[in-house]
Order: sequence, then C-alpha cells, then structure tokens
Amino acid sequence: MTTTRFGIGPAGLALLALGGAACDLNIDFEKRNLGDPPPAQETPADETPRMCTPVVPESTPAYEAMCRHYCGELEDTLTYAGKNAEAAGAVADSCYQLRCAPRCVSVDTCVQQCHALGVQYQAACGDVEIAPDTACPVTIDERVSACLTGCGVAAPPPTDPPPPEVTR
Repeated sequence: MTTTRFGIGPAGLALLALGGAACDLNIDFEKRNLGDPPPAQETPADETPRMCTPVVPESTPAYEAMCRHYCGELEDTLTYAGKNAEAAGAVADSCYQLRCAPRCVSVDTCVQQCHALGVQYQAACGDVEIAPDTACPVTIDERVSACLTGCGVAAPPPTDPPPPEVTR
C-alpha cells in the first residue's frame, strides 16, 4: 500500500510565494504600500493634544492647590513604596505638567490617591515608632486625614470604641 505525500519542498515554495505576495498588499484604499511613509496627521496649530478629558472647565486657584497637593501625595506614595528613584519634587513637577495643566485630576482621583498613600504609609510605618523627626511623623489615620483635607474633603472622624456601659 502506497500513500502519496505532498512534499515538503513544494509546500515551502508555496508558502514563500504566498508570503512574498502578502508583503506588497495594499493596506488601505489609497493604494499605498507598507514601505511608504505614513500620511501626515492634521492637527490644528492652536490646539495642543490632550491626554485626558478635562474634569473642570477652567483652572482655578482652588483646583491648582488641590492638584498640586495630589501630585505631592503621589510622589510621597511612590517614596513610601520604594518606587521613587527621582530627585525630590521631580515626580510632583512632572505630575503637575502631565495631569494638572490639562485638568485631568478630579477630587475623586485625589481621594483615591490618599487611600493609596495610606496603604503605603501603613506598610512603611506600621511597625515603626511614630516620632516627629522621622519618616513617620504621624499616625496612619492622621496622615490620611491630612491628605483628604488637602483634597478638599473633610476626613471622617476616627471611630473610637464606645465607652463602656455602666451598670448600676
């Protein structure tokens, strides 16, 4: 019993022929080849490209203060996480240019950053003595509350345990 096999050589030649033809296919309706330079993008000269949708119609002093606070807390979060290799203030300055100038940061984003800061602060300062002249000068709750205040949000009061019931 003999079986007819399709040879490897003819299969390879067929693949090369099809592959070579595919390299010169037109990729759009303007009959450009892959080797042609891409068409120029038309952008208005007076409009800079945006990376986000602005969350406020215009920048106000209150927005700028909140956003600068957000950027400072972002830098602190990265520092507590051990992920900040930049010079002091470099992350905050870059953040301001990339996120605050185009008005990308909302109050909700700032609040989320405060919670992320709390997680990293707890990881860095949870087992360390709190002292004024250290990297951990305040408790975790105080640090997060200060962050939320800078975002323009009143931090909820810490929940103290209820006083013991007096029985008579």
